[in-house]
Amino acid sequence: MSHSAEGHSAAVNVLVLGTAEWDSPIATNQHYVVRELARAFDVTFVESLGLRRPKLEPRDLKRMAQRLHRSMSSVQRSARPRPENVRIVSPVVVPLHRAPTRPVNRALLHRSVSDWVNSSGPRVLWTFTPVTYGLEALAELTVYHCVDLLAEFPGIDGAAVRRGEEKLSSRAALAIGTSHAVADHLTKVGFPTVRLLTNVADTVVFESASLPAEQRRPAALFAGNLSPHKLDFDVLKSLATALKGRGELLLAGPIAAGGGGYDRQVEELTSLGARYLGVLDLPALAEVAGQCTVGLIPYALNAYTQGVSPLKCYEYLASGMAVVSTPLPEVRKVADGNPHVSAVEPQEFLDRVLAALDPPTDSARLDRMVRARQGSWSERGQLLRDLLASLLTPSTRKLP
Repeated sequence: MSHSAEGHSAAVNVLVLGTAEWDSPIATNQHYVVRELARAFDVTFVESLGLRRPKLEPRDLKRMAQRLHRSMSSVQRSARPRPENVRIVSPVVVPLHRAPTRPVNRALLHRSVSDWVNSSGPRVLWTFTPVTYGLEALAELTVYHCVDLLAEFPGIDGAAVRRGEEKLSSRAALAIGTSHAVADHLTKVGFPTVRLLTNVADTVVFESASLPAEQRRPAALFAGNLSPHKLDFDVLKSLATALKGRGELLLAGPIAAGGGGYDRQVEELTSLGARYLGVLDLPALAEVAGQCTVGLIPYALNAYTQGVSPLKCYEYLASGMAVVSTPLPEVRKVADGNPHVSAVEPQEFLDRVLAALDPPTDSARLDRMVRARQGSWSERGQLLRDLLASLLTPSTRKLP
């Protein structure tokens, strides 16, 4: 713990508004931020308020039933490890964020976080969602941590996102953008102080499972959400076909829910020779990654992915793999200074993967691992704790 964070740790209460469930299959920025802040502060994590419009489909109905059950339970159980200083809140709100539901949702949310509201403070709101229902007015310090161009994601209530960001822009002491596109967006919205902090990864877990070159097999791995809004299916289909007899295409992660789900596409990829590994926890994923040679970021290029900063880039490097991506702006910036990362047009993607399919030399593997440490949560966590402590000093604290 840093000296600056230590001075505030006993009194500070941090409320983190998330955009996912605590037990979501893949850990994202918000899960790691909660873990790292909890090393110095008391943290309450509020699970997603449901920015995506729900549908009357089995998966959405199941999620709503699970949320209701969690909100009524007095015992906190979770599949994902929960740090000692973290409390999980599962609020029951109407997953519609327009004028008719705002008063009800405001009352429900404020009641769910009453312990934080009534704490002696200083109270910090660290929010990953711009839909906050006025909680920033009860905080002595507000940080908006924006990891995506949320309004561009299909199914998200873009009007609610835009309205929330406009309100937060005059109340937040700091806005954090995880890509250059997101940071530029926050500046345009009107946030006076914007800091660029690109996504990083839990690289230690992947380093520890990285096998030497002679124990690797020619395999290309994609790990992440299998979503039609993110992935370029045509690129993956061509790759699965080309790898027959030369190597493997491995897919790991949850298949996106909803009518645009990837179920049929994944079935087609497996019929072409790809292997779907299901949803893996982080140690299991690291074990698989440590045996492969190429990590894939085969994202489609659209308004949403223009703002994506894939933490999997550093997971792959920490495993000792080469990284091949479509030309996402943030990955291109990494590739400019890293010879082990390629960000190429879809028509070049296949050739670049095939060229990197052979096991690396051990010197190349080790160099990738060293470079990955530049994007590690071990360093980022300390930075965030120190940043929060500095914002809480009397000269920099922004009162509501």
